[in-house]
Amino acid sequence: MPIDPRCTPRRPRPLPWVALALGLALCLLASACSRPAHQPPSGPFTLTIAHVNDTHSNLEPADTGLILAGEKITAQLGGFARLKAALDEVRADEANVLALHAGDAVQGTLFFNVFQGRVDFDFLNLLGLDAMTLGNHEFDKGPALAGSLAGRARFPVLAANLDVSREPALAGRIRPHVVRLFGGERVGVIGVTTPTTPQITADVGQVVFHPAAPAVEAEVRELRGQDVDIIVVLSHLGYEQDLALARAVPGIDVIVGGHSHTLLGDPVRLGRLGLSPSGPYPTEVRGPDGGLTLVVQAWRWGAQLGVLTLSFDARGGILGHTARPMLLAGDVFRKGGAAVPKGSPEQAALAAALTASGAARVVAEDAALAKRLEPYARQLEPFRNARIGARAAVDLIRGTATDPGAIVADAYLAGTPGAQLALLMPGGLRQDLFQGELTQGMVMGLLPFGNTLVSLDVTGAEFKSALEDAAEFRLKTHPPDGTAGGTAAGVDWRNVRVFHAAGFTCAVDPGRPRGGRIGSLRVRKADGGFAEIDPAATYRLVTNSYLAGGGDGQDTLKNAEGSRVDSGYLEHDVLAEHLKALGVVEAPKERRVVVGPGLGDAVPAPVPGPVPGPVSGLGPGLARLGHAA
Repeated sequence: MPIDPRCTPRRPRPLPWVALALGLALCLLASACSRPAHQPPSGPFTLTIAHVNDTHSNLEPADTGLILAGEKITAQLGGFARLKAALDEVRADEANVLALHAGDAVQGTLFFNVFQGRVDFDFLNLLGLDAMTLGNHEFDKGPALAGSLAGRARFPVLAANLDVSREPALAGRIRPHVVRLFGGERVGVIGVTTPTTPQITADVGQVVFHPAAPAVEAEVRELRGQDVDIIVVLSHLGYEQDLALARAVPGIDVIVGGHSHTLLGDPVRLGRLGLSPSGPYPTEVRGPDGGLTLVVQAWRWGAQLGVLTLSFDARGGILGHTARPMLLAGDVFRKGGAAVPKGSPEQAALAAALTASGAARVVAEDAALAKRLEPYARQLEPFRNARIGARAAVDLIRGTATDPGAIVADAYLAGTPGAQLALLMPGGLRQDLFQGELTQGMVMGLLPFGNTLVSLDVTGAEFKSALEDAAEFRLKTHPPDGTAGGTAAGVDWRNVRVFHAAGFTCAVDPGRPRGGRIGSLRVRKADGGFAEIDPAATYRLVTNSYLAGGGDGQDTLKNAEGSRVDSGYLEHDVLAEHLKALGVVEAPKERRVVVGPGLGDAVPAPVPGPVPGPVSGLGPGLARLGHAA
């Protein structure tokens, strides 16, 4: 692929009578301004990569639970105005800055629900990105919107493992790589998107997804053939998959990743904030040729800006690097559901503790960008500020003992008369719920996809098969840190979620092969007791329209032949009604799904929930959307 035309202007075709003279002039110019082919630069070159990933329409700061000065607090991290200010600081401090986004720019807040990604890409343009790779969520509304957003971008959108030639909306808008020029130095950036996208989103049209490693290896060879000595892979594969890619493909200098929302960094510094990283920033990997590849990722939602400065020798080898990943915070804090007064000694102490951690700092927002965002934010106020009449007694944090997944599953059952079982996937929950009054905006942020509730009549054998599908998908696409879908010492299985449940309990053994992972499957009876599932009996299951249509690898539910009714009721509306009925929302008391190797026939304690009621007529359905991470 040619170098980005914005970096090298096209020359007009010379007239025949001036060809010789122009050719001589060009030769002299080339010798004066650039190095000859296959000749390395004369000295070391320093490059700074500033990167984000999985911003998920978080144009405004996101509430994030931290530990400061030994107390649980809620801080505001990220936001595009803060990102812009931080990027400008990096550009002021460093000579050669490559600004990258590793995909999933959209889906997750009301900004996407209302503006359909247009505002996201307009503000990404204001950040001055050099390139972005496609994430799976760019396809959540189908290829037409993905193509429209790519066309809106004033930066290259990359994906080397996608064939978009048969999809009119995307053809000509997606590149496999781009070459950026820094003086006389050329840096190649290769994009790659998770090949699981067709299984985890609604509609990819005629786009063909190929395996990542062969596509990346081919692009590396092509760039090396163009005398590009520095290769960066911009990946939306996930952290574990990035490590595997680095081991499989020679010639990669840096992989800038996304998709898995992985926090990397110093465990001591992050530990001062109550956070635990999944690995070092950067993570060093040796490729098949023994070469060094550095793997980085910047958590999620724009909360962290990754900054990696590298020094290269004359042949493009890495001489050294310095890392400055930083959480970008505001100076607004909440504790126990109440705001900490601005200007108070307590607020000053919290801000000082945050900065003293070494992993975060208070960054003032870019005033001009913040002002440009205000009119869009005002349009969201009627949605997000409407109180639903419920209060969270504690922070409900995904992937912890207070994960709200069980509450959402209970809402599915409560909103579907006659249903006995409820099933949803962790990827459908996009934000946490913090202690205090709950609003419609918070609920829509937790369940932003516009899915409807679908009831299905399935046999006990089909339901167990659906759980096997769910476990296979989750363990394969989102393996616990340090595993590849199996078992690993040191994994805290108590915080691993493969699916959320209501109306049943089970054990999941990740060390067993597909078809043998689900054990001790018990369903709740009408009298509130539990009994072993009957493979031949028919049960009424409620799930969301995405899973019922085969999303997240749910072939069993997609092909189930029993009665199927789409209620037309939006899952976030059903959850809001359930929370209102609860009034005070407590954390789930017990685990309904126990995950861990070697469980055998371990039986989790049954948990009470809504008692099944009579079957009633349900309304027409609405479109489904995808929502894997």
